[in-house]
This record gives sequence, C-alpha cells and structure tokens, in this order.
Amino acid sequence: MAIVLDLLRHGQALPAGAAGDRQRALSPAGVRGLESLAAHLAREAWRPDRAFSSPYARALQSAGIVAGAAAPTIAIETLRALEPEREPSQVLDALARHGVTVGHILVVGHQPLLGQLVGYLTGVEHGLSPGLLVRIHCPRGLGRGSGRIMLTLAPEDLEPA
Repeated sequence: MAIVLDLLRHGQALPAGAAGDRQRALSPAGVRGLESLAAHLAREAWRPDRAFSSPYARALQSAGIVAGAAAPTIAIETLRALEPEREPSQVLDALARHGVTVGHILVVGHQPLLGQLVGYLTGVEHGLSPGLLVRIHCPRGLGRGSGRIMLTLAPEDLEPA
C-alpha cells in the first residue's frame, strides 16, 4: 500500500505568446535545468512505475525531458486534474481513477497546486520553484497527512548534464 510520489514543477518557461498560457514552452535555461535533473536521476537508477503530467505544453515538455532521459520506457499520461487551477483532492481522485494505489509515481504540474498537494499530504505546504522535484513517501497510501518529504532536488544544485 506504500506509494512514493515525485512531484515535479515544470521547468522555467518562456512568457505566454499569442497561443496563450497553455502553450508556453520551456526556456533554454529551463531545458538545461531539467536535463541536469534527468542526468542526476539516471545516475541514481531512478525508475518510476508511472508518470502523469498536466496537459500544458511546459509540463509535458518537462515530463518528457526527465522521463525520457532517466526512465525512457514509461509513457507520460496526461491528467487534467494537474492543471494549475485544480485542487489537491482532484489530483488524488484522478490518480485513484487511474489505479494508482502503490508504487513510485512521477507527477508533473504547476504552482500553486503542487505546493498545496505537498501540504495536503504532509501537513506542511512547500512551494516548488521551477524544475524542483519533491519526493513524498506515503507508507499507508495517499490521504491527508499520510506522507513525509524524503527528498528535494533543485536543478541549480546539480551538476550540468
């Protein structure tokens, strides 16, 4: 019944253009930061069982960079519940509908939602800067106060890829 969630905020993104916020791409610095994170995770033999991303372009791009380099065999599944204006309970409900009850799961999304999700699971809200990964261990499954933060990784703290 134990589950580990790696919550990853998308990397640094470009300003919104004519296509709007949903289509914002990562900046070159955001790509470099996520490549450093992915290289670090690959060296650590990081292999999540599943990966979920917001449908926004910058989140999908971030998930692709990290999973593609460190865990290339997993597919990225999109979840509308990871859009920025959603609530933590919507994310947990969506994960349950997708059969997520155990294992190691990558979740890629936005602030403030991911920080609120950390707070929901651990009791301590935690802001996530662009490209930051927060690992939460929930030994008895996903629920309010069920987890604790085990790791935080920021791209700027890692060696370049």
